[in-house]
Order: sequence, then C-alpha cells, then structure tokens
Amino acid sequence: MKPDEKGKQLANGILDYVNNLAFDEESFASTICSAHRTLQQSTMRLFIATICKMAENDTDARNEASVELAKKIAEMANNHPLPLV
Repeated sequence: MKPDEKGKQLANGILDYVNNLAFDEESFASTICSAHRTLQQSTMRLFIATICKMAENDTDARNEASVELAKKIAEMANNHPLPLV
C-alpha cells in the first residue's frame, strides 16, 4: 500500500472512531502519550499538520470553534518546529 493510501485509510479510521458519540478521547490520548518518545514527536507533527490544514477550512456552525482554535494553534506552531528525532 502506498504511503498516501495508508494515511487516507488511517484518517478514515479515526473519522469512523469519532463518528460514535461514545468514543473515548482519553484512552486514545493516553495511548499516544505512553508511546515511544520519538513516536510521540512524530504523532504531534501529524496532529499539528492536521491542525494547520484545519485552519484553512471554510466554516459553518458545526466546525467554527475548531477552525478558530486551529488558526490560533497554527500561528503558534509556526514558531515551534517539531523535528524528526
């Protein structure tokens, strides 16, 4: 499987996960935060890239708060690069 296909598959898996109102963000976050430190850094880079892309989204009432927060985080992220370690 090509990397872009694998990324799309993972993203769709996450979207399926959060499409259930009973999803557990705490266990997801705890799992990421207990992983190897290099994987934590790479995961954070992935999340920040997602946030920066979200900051470019059009908004309506359903995602307005997310886009506004993403814009603020994206502005901070520009000053805090996350190198591959």
